[in-house]
Amino acid sequence: MNLPIFNTLLSDQSTYITFSKSLLDLDRANNNNTPYFFSKMVALNLPEYKNPDFFINLASVAVLTSNPNTVIPKGLEYYAENIIRQPFPSENVVELAFYKFLNKCGLSYVDIHSSITFINKIATSNFIYAENNNGWGEIVGVIPNKCLQLVKAFKTISAVPNIIPSDADNNADGLFDNGNKEFLFSDPLAKQVIDFDNCTYNEVIDSSFDFNCLLVFYQDSFGIDKLHGINFINNFDNKITSYQLPVYTQKTNDARSVGYQFKMNMKTCNNEASLILVQDYNSDGTHWNTYFNTLTKLDTFLELQMRTDNIILP
Repeated sequence: MNLPIFNTLLSDQSTYITFSKSLLDLDRANNNNTPYFFSKMVALNLPEYKNPDFFINLASVAVLTSNPNTVIPKGLEYYAENIIRQPFPSENVVELAFYKFLNKCGLSYVDIHSSITFINKIATSNFIYAENNNGWGEIVGVIPNKCLQLVKAFKTISAVPNIIPSDADNNADGLFDNGNKEFLFSDPLAKQVIDFDNCTYNEVIDSSFDFNCLLVFYQDSFGIDKLHGINFINNFDNKITSYQLPVYTQKTNDARSVGYQFKMNMKTCNNEASLILVQDYNSDGTHWNTYFNTLTKLDTFLELQMRTDNIILP
């Protein structure tokens, strides 16, 4: 089976796993001069990895270790990417396949939805042009100090059938849900994705929430937010009885907290159709504008202080 190879999570830096469909959509946008840009960042708080709560055995595909730093990427390779490779009646296939993988690891869909702790728009801060390709984009995802309380919304992709059979000519390897090499979507929650258009924020400050990895979404000519990849900020730590991703805690209005900013260099589409949408997208974003305005005021304050110091202490 023509599956990508996902390697072990790095121990000395973050690891970004890109799903294959996002690369195919990028090639399509470059070839057809159609839009492709990064749109959303979702903060996720995955539980500790231990059997049987959050665990997967990959012995059937010759992955004999139980260390999630290897098992999780390989599980995404052999299972999520296996689903993505099949004829699928939805452009949301990657997001559905990712949640399906977490479910196969033992998490309920209610737990998976609960693990989503924050959503924000992505700002593309810079384009870097390179020879013989469309170049790179610097994208910025922000979790500001002052976060309103997220009200999540999900929508059902009704076109997804209860059973997705695998391609008969393309199913020699990989993980499946049964001996017939099929994928089961009979649970109604298995057909749900984030409804970004209807996610809202209460006028209540969310005092605290945790996260340990990030999902990055993009839009192409379909105008649908699609899962591009997952960023493991750190790898899993061995805690003897379990493995854990180091957790980051956002504490609103704590004097010791200034929020979080994540900057990533991503292969992107720099054609005119994309650039126009990026400019429009960057001009409207609740949390991004709040963060930018805060930095602008801080810069003005510091400049004033420097001028005052120069007058007092020439």
